[in-house]
Amino acid sequence: MPRSDFPEAWDDLSDTGTARDRVAGTDDVIGRIHSVETLGALDGPGLRYVLFLQGCPFRCSYCHNPDTWAPHGGREVSAAEQFSEMIRYKNYLSGGVTVSGGEPLLQAEFVRALLSKCRAAGIHTAIDTSGGLPIEGRESAIHEADLILLDIKSFDRKKALEMCALDTDHAWGLLDFCEKQGIPVWIRHVLLPGATVFDKKEDGTGITDRESFLAYNEGLVAGICRLKGYSCVSKIELLPFHKMGEHKWAELGFPYSLGEAEEPGEQIVRWCTELL
Repeated sequence: MPRSDFPEAWDDLSDTGTARDRVAGTDDVIGRIHSVETLGALDGPGLRYVLFLQGCPFRCSYCHNPDTWAPHGGREVSAAEQFSEMIRYKNYLSGGVTVSGGEPLLQAEFVRALLSKCRAAGIHTAIDTSGGLPIEGRESAIHEADLILLDIKSFDRKKALEMCALDTDHAWGLLDFCEKQGIPVWIRHVLLPGATVFDKKEDGTGITDRESFLAYNEGLVAGICRLKGYSCVSKIELLPFHKMGEHKWAELGFPYSLGEAEEPGEQIVRWCTELL
């Protein structure tokens, strides 16, 4: 989906953070926050403090948080202030802290500063990223993560560009970096019928046998096999597409192209899961 369809599109991805990220000292690094979930159970191991950063240059057609896209939304906070807020929950967190978004690595300096303080306090850290940004200039932030949650948008590069305005070559580059550095990675992949998984034949009839499923989903099969070649990948999650964020698109006045899209059927999801 072209970025030009939406306001405040990001054309220059060379920066590693917001304009006010680079100020003297770790405590003073400024980030832009969208929201917080204090007891999240879906973004890494255990109960976690999940910090959603503001700003994302990508336009995933199935995004359920389009309100995080605008680069100047949310509120500003320093790394020290945010850490002081998070540390209050330490005794309640069996898992740790996850920085999500938006695209958190767009604010790499803030992420680095905040997670370094968390690790010094013995708190497990995770970054939930699309992997769509070049890794150069973001290495130090990634090094502060005990776990990377990487959302592979599509195993077809052209489809990812069409669907999200995102180049998956960067995601594979991030995986290569984590492999070399020994940083654990959990993979997430959305199962969107007709885009990332195929549940119908050319004539429109549904796929009802496993042999046909494999034949029509060679890209998915090859992609999962490729992921299995990385020792750093300890988990692969296949997430069925849903429309829970559709109302946000309407509230923001954005066109939602998946209004007629169907969720994948149970049998298709089962066959996908068997690939793992």
